[in-house]
Amino acid sequence: MADQSELTELVSSKIESLRLKLLDLTRKNPLISTRLTGKSSAYLRPVDELPEQLFYGLTSGNEFVFDPLPRLEEDPLDEKAREFLDEYSDALITDEKYLHELQKIDPADEESSTKIRKLERELKDKVRDILGWPARQTKNDLSLSQHAKNNGISPNHDLPTLDETHDDGRHADEHIQTLLLPDQLERTAGRLLTNCNSWQQETGLNVMRGAFGYLDWEESSSNNRCLSPLLLVDCELSKKRTEDGYQFSVKASAESAELNNVLAEKLKNEIGVILPEFTGSIEDYFEVIADLAPRGIAWRVRRFVAFGVFPSSRMAMYHDLNTTNEAVRSNKLVQQLLGTTGGGETDSPFADEYAVDAPEIEKTVPHLVADADSSQFSALVDVANGENLALEGPPGSGKSQTIVNAIAAAMVSGKKVLFVAEKLAALDVVRSRLDSIGLGEFVLPLQASKSSRDQVINSISERLEMPRDAGVENFKHKVSRFREIRDELQQY
Repeated sequence: MADQSELTELVSSKIESLRLKLLDLTRKNPLISTRLTGKSSAYLRPVDELPEQLFYGLTSGNEFVFDPLPRLEEDPLDEKAREFLDEYSDALITDEKYLHELQKIDPADEESSTKIRKLERELKDKVRDILGWPARQTKNDLSLSQHAKNNGISPNHDLPTLDETHDDGRHADEHIQTLLLPDQLERTAGRLLTNCNSWQQETGLNVMRGAFGYLDWEESSSNNRCLSPLLLVDCELSKKRTEDGYQFSVKASAESAELNNVLAEKLKNEIGVILPEFTGSIEDYFEVIADLAPRGIAWRVRRFVAFGVFPSSRMAMYHDLNTTNEAVRSNKLVQQLLGTTGGGETDSPFADEYAVDAPEIEKTVPHLVADADSSQFSALVDVANGENLALEGPPGSGKSQTIVNAIAAAMVSGKKVLFVAEKLAALDVVRSRLDSIGLGEFVLPLQASKSSRDQVINSISERLEMPRDAGVENFKHKVSRFREIRDELQQY
């Protein structure tokens, strides 16, 4: 028993060291430090909205349209030329003066958007000079903040409280006011939508979130200030063409918000603060978090809301590997992976290759739906016998068709199969192979874009109503003929 206890403790320590690598707890992670003063294309930030009202509307299934500020004078037409856009795109990431001044802007400053636009305008003027173009003809510079005020819009990203509600009903409508001009809103939302679509096409995950409330706090180890989102709501961004250009809207794909668990883990591990789970109202939760302020550390809840990309797919794996769960650290496979080093120098990392034509081996995997050589068939025999294994091989060596054979063999045995992959492309390859052999109708896709409640229910309903197949005609005769031909080839 002592040896088993020591093994369990060894496995637990290894799991704890490995599971931390699943999380990015550095300031590079937007869930730890969101750079709201960075490029304007990163996030859509509301102004003059009530967080509570907006959250309730989204989680109730309503769709909200992003509204720009009333139009100002547009940039010169020649700045839409490819030559200028290429030079300006390079300057946005290489011009040292621009990048230095950008970092100095405080996200809480109600003039921050105006200052960013002014910096961008100065950089554009610099690009015109580099290209040798004539100077831009301008009127007096206008303040976006003042422009908003002139139109009765509060420009502060620190959103108003419930006692600051307008009487005109703007906070109860299905529009989200931004501090962006129409062209800025279209560029920002368009790039954000492209970014979200790229994530979904590559990983099958929806990473679009609405972040409600930010914790402005200080890391005790480095004295760096972090601006971390508190609550996250899964959202979907869409666009449609109108007479005035593209219109962008957002709706929630979840009925509630979830706590930023990455931030919660960092605060618990580094300063001993445990964030409570979210229940009740947004306003009440902000007050609860504000009251948790530890001594000697800067701590302030900001009433910011931002819509953008917040990937957190590994958080579920992190929680699944919690070593306080006895089933994890005592799992035989986990102990075999982390608690042993092998039996000796003669042990081979490669599995045995069986005499696949031997009757006792052949009957282990009686059904193949794709070609399989002897090594692939041997792998299928190990799978059928309940062995744990890893398939390795370069692209084109038949890994996916071996997986398809394994899935088909499990289905024949009346088993269910969960096939998981980090990349959506891997899922699509196996799915297409199953489709090509007539087994696609037995697959229940659970990717982000195909796993809403209605889609899952309809998919299961379709499978329950499927008619039974009569089976392959003359199957036994074909198997018998196959074995005759194989025997002739072996004798030859």
